[in-house]
Amino acid sequence: MKRGLLFLGSGALLGAVTLSGAASAQRAQGAVKPMAEALFWQGRDLFKQGQYPEACEKFEESQRLEPKPGTLLNLAVCHEKVGMLATAWAELGSVEEIARREGPAERAAFARALRAALEPRLARVEIRMDAPPASLRLTLDGEPLSGAALNAPFPIDPGRHRVAAAAPGKKAWSTAVDVPPERASIVVTIPALEDAPAAAGAPRAALAPRATAAPEASADGTGRTLMAMGFSVGAVGLMVGAVAGALTLSRSGALAAVCADDRCPPSRRGDLSTARTLANVSNAGFAVLAVGAGVGVAGLLMLPSRDATASPRAALTPVLGAGAIGLHVSF
Repeated sequence: MKRGLLFLGSGALLGAVTLSGAASAQRAQGAVKPMAEALFWQGRDLFKQGQYPEACEKFEESQRLEPKPGTLLNLAVCHEKVGMLATAWAELGSVEEIARREGPAERAAFARALRAALEPRLARVEIRMDAPPASLRLTLDGEPLSGAALNAPFPIDPGRHRVAAAAPGKKAWSTAVDVPPERASIVVTIPALEDAPAAAGAPRAALAPRATAAPEASADGTGRTLMAMGFSVGAVGLMVGAVAGALTLSRSGALAAVCADDRCPPSRRGDLSTARTLANVSNAGFAVLAVGAGVGVAGLLMLPSRDATASPRAALTPVLGAGAIGLHVSF
């Protein structure tokens, strides 16, 4: 009987709201008001044709563009038709409150009667939790709920819903709730939230202190680098100087028989120029040897002594022989 009351009332409602809606509606500016009005009438026609989901969409958009108690009342009736009983129940409550304040009284009485007819058909959910933690974050279908929602049944539309709970230092918890179309009482109990791994006192690996190079180690590395560079450059200088010097001596010996006081026959002047060039290269090579040896010895002196009473010493010995040219270092 109550369900029939809601259905019959909705038929009369659509006509009544149309006649009185203009007097109580809020005024909209520009093109919004005519659009909202057109959507309302489209929703009314769809409702008459039994196309309730489409009608609800029209009423919803009309109400969004230009909120009116009459549009909201039609929307509530439409939501009842598509099974959204909790939503319709809440909308009817809003219509009743506005009508009590602003009139007409008939609309308030009509909304109250429709709401009373929905009461026994509602599905309700109660979310329970013993000793909820501080800073509990509770959500229903992603929408936040306050702590006041705990342990208090409230109407809910049918379908699948998700209840979730979280708190700082705790593992998040959630569960799915399937609500039947009508008349149900569901209890969702949130268990005590488990400690998150970081909050459970799990030992953390101690961070090893960052190693810093000791002064001796730093000096040792620099010294060895200078040694390697210096002695390598010196070895190259020695090789170049020795080879160029040997070639100079060879050409000078051949020119000594035909030249006197650096005066040579025209045919041998090219050999004389080459000998002078080789002599200059030899001198440059030995100069490089001297510089490289100096750098190498400086690096050697930077090495920390393994014996506190001993001072580092180095001996440089050129090596020149058949098929071998180099620099021998001993310390």
